Amino acid sequence: MEHTGAAKYLAWQLVSLTGTDQPLLLLTVFFALTVLLTQPMSNQAAAIVILPIAIQTALHLNMNPRTFVMMVAIAASCSYLTPLEPACLMVYGPGRYRFADFVKIGSLLTVLIYLISIALVPLVWPLK
Repeated sequence: MEHTGAAKYLAWQLVSLTGTDQPLLLLTVFFALTVLLTQPMSNQAAAIVILPIAIQTALHLNMNPRTFVMMVAIAASCSYLTPLEPACLMVYGPGRYRFADFVKIGSLLTVLIYLISIALVPLVWPLK
């Protein structure tokens, strides 16, 4: 994505959609995109797909790329919405859980982690 310019193009598109004056909205978008991608694919693969776009977005806005990277890293760890994660699959059958159980509890846990992250990540890794 770096060599082809796809990361830079997608970063420009994302900034044009959200605007340049709302960095917390951009962090929220990256969190949501990463969480959505971690459901059908591995956490590492989702992070690798989103990280170049997040870095280019931060550089485009003259912000700290570490803030965006940390938000993506935390979001990549939030694969609680579906039982497709290998660790979740290990308990899915023996625990007699249903898919909806993961959606109910996983969405609450993901929202909680998002709220903590959106408050603490910009404090620990300032945007400027």
